[in-house]
Amino acid sequence: MSRRDEESAAMVKGVFCEAYKFYLKYHSRPMEPGMWQEATDDFAAIMKRCGATSICGRIMLATFSQLEEEKR
Repeated sequence: MSRRDEESAAMVKGVFCEAYKFYLKYHSRPMEPGMWQEATDDFAAIMKRCGATSICGRIMLATFSQLEEEKR
């Protein structure tokens, strides 16, 4: 694997790990005032840590959408 491929794989792995930790943090929490704001703030922080890459945005949006579905 080339260095570029290794860096790309590491970045994608990092995004998946961040998304999974985000999911675990919020999936079992009851809907309380401020919970969605906290989740949105965490989402923004993850995007910043990941350099706002498109893969990060797509995976995080999917994760956030899953949480919204679970809270219905």
